[in-house]
Amino acid sequence: MTEQLVRLMIVDDHPFFRQGVSLFLDGVEWVDLVGEADNGKKALDILHQQPVDLVLMDLQMPEIDGIETTKQVLEEWPTVKVLVLTSFNSWDQVYQALQAGASGYLLKNAKPEQLLAAIRAAVAGGSYLGTQLARELLERVTRDPDEESQGLSPLTEREVDVLKLIGRGLGNKEIAGELFLSVKTVKTHTANIFAKLELSNRTQAAIYAIRHGLV
Repeated sequence: MTEQLVRLMIVDDHPFFRQGVSLFLDGVEWVDLVGEADNGKKALDILHQQPVDLVLMDLQMPEIDGIETTKQVLEEWPTVKVLVLTSFNSWDQVYQALQAGASGYLLKNAKPEQLLAAIRAAVAGGSYLGTQLARELLERVTRDPDEESQGLSPLTEREVDVLKLIGRGLGNKEIAGELFLSVKTVKTHTANIFAKLELSNRTQAAIYAIRHGLV
């Protein structure tokens, strides 16, 4: 079965890293590398010129950093997926990017198969937070007093089931298969979850699920 073609852009200010990722992705039939940029401003310029499905986004870059670029990308092109590329010492920035709507994060020393898994998860409408969240990131998603009072009480039992699977990074089609529901029904449950918990995207929902012990 042929996978959907993914038009991908790499945004990173290290040429050697970009070249390594490019060489690997060049051998992946279902990935079309449509552009490279060494800062956020150039990335936005490319997006204005041609369609892109997914952006691999570095965080620390000149001119416009990865967090601000992520915000601008998702505001202007809400259907584009952003995967954050990070190292172990930038969890504060990772959390900000996830809150801005990035579909997940990937460590720069991740294995090639993890990169492909992250791309697949993001383009399917899910999220990718790795096999486990790093301790530093988990410390930033611990329960806070304001959320504790609300918890999961506004949700129906089925909405909690859906939220659990969002927390595992699954997209709507995968959730539908797991729960034996139609994709349309899953979309309705997801919209209700966002409205009831005042969330704006799936990554925030995944973080909420982790925070409340559903994952």
